Amino acid sequence: MGVTKISTMLPLMAAITLTILLLSQVCYAQDAPQDYINAHNNARSQVGVGPMTWNATLASFAQNYINTLKGSCSLVHSGGPYGENLAGSTGDLTGTAAVNLWVAEKQYYHYNSNSCDSGKIRNIINKECSHACKPRLGIVADITAYAQDSPQDYLDAHNAARSEAGVADLVWDDDVAAFAENYATERQGDCEMIHSGGGDEGYGENIAWSSGDLAGSEAVGMWVDEKDKYEYDSNSCVGGECRHYTQVVWSNTIRLGCAKVNCDNGGTFITCNYHPPGNYVHQRPY
Repeated sequence: MGVTKISTMLPLMAAITLTILLLSQVCYAQDAPQDYINAHNNARSQVGVGPMTWNATLASFAQNYINTLKGSCSLVHSGGPYGENLAGSTGDLTGTAAVNLWVAEKQYYHYNSNSCDSGKIRNIINKECSHACKPRLGIVADITAYAQDSPQDYLDAHNAARSEAGVADLVWDDDVAAFAENYATERQGDCEMIHSGGGDEGYGENIAWSSGDLAGSEAVGMWVDEKDKYEYDSNSCVGGECRHYTQVVWSNTIRLGCAKVNCDNGGTFITCNYHPPGNYVHQRPY
């Protein structure tokens, strides 16, 4: 599962079109207008600019456009006359969470140079920090960079969730990581959200994609956020996808290996593999 963030380079407007794409079995969800307004205006108040107001015309444009994407959930901009941010997830993603992803880019923006940190811009067309902080007109420098998260980052994010579920920690496995690395390299050319099939070893697998940078711990955090969709008594997902979470906390899984690549199209692809795999039918994760 993956979070996806993408922004056009149009100037930030007082009223902005928001489109949330959920790349999952349930592809679309709508939060209340006030949720979007509050998340935006909290960030705007911190930089001393006026609050946004909800606009029915803009909302109608956003709704009409998102309806055209329900069949594919492709992260493609509308090309409309408005500024636009897109977000996607292979599981559930609230409107507030999407806005917070954009706002989190604040740390990479430098006002004096009106530019983003090197290494935080993943696409020469879609500038990564421009979701949150394009307060002045101008073109951000085109920078392409690659970053690899450490094994410990992936382990810590997994084991924090496993601790909450009362199951033993995972350990890093170089063989599993090599499989993940090889498959991530295969996806570097297109960043397609396609599973590997687990190879001869039959590894379990979670994948994530972002149009810009995505940290390994962020990808794991998104999978773990599905926890509230898992109903233990019925051992089923309720209200959305939960099987990325159940793989993270699957008690019989012992070994973990993950990899991250910067794709040719500017996106980020992350895959984590698990051995033994989880998500067996009619079995509970713990």
